[in-house]
Amino acid sequence: MSRLRATPLLALLALAALGGCGEPAAVDVEGATLELVLDDYRITPQNVRVRPGDLPLRIVAHNEGRLTHNVKVQSLTETDSEGTAIAHGGTESGRPGETKTASVELKPGTYRLVCTLGNHDNLGQYGELIVEE
Repeated sequence: MSRLRATPLLALLALAALGGCGEPAAVDVEGATLELVLDDYRITPQNVRVRPGDLPLRIVAHNEGRLTHNVKVQSLTETDSEGTAIAHGGTESGRPGETKTASVELKPGTYRLVCTLGNHDNLGQYGELIVEE
């Protein structure tokens, strides 16, 4: 294959590979209950959107992993005096197979969903929660 023929093929393959990159689109949640699956270092769905009329938001977190997990809703803009993101609520820690629930009252804005155990968030167990205006 000549260099000229290989270049368009490589460009097409590169574009196809890039198509799967990036953050997943936000999933619209109908009603006041957000059901999440917690797996080892993953929250599914990762990015969600709710409407303020559906608040307080009830979070139902099913732990399908092999480790203990929780999910907390943290501010992206507010921190305490030590620079730690302020948590607006979340579930207790649940062992594998357990389901934990919590209710959270939120203002419109964007929040971070995160497992606060160990370094789970650094390993990918985080997401985004958008409360639309």
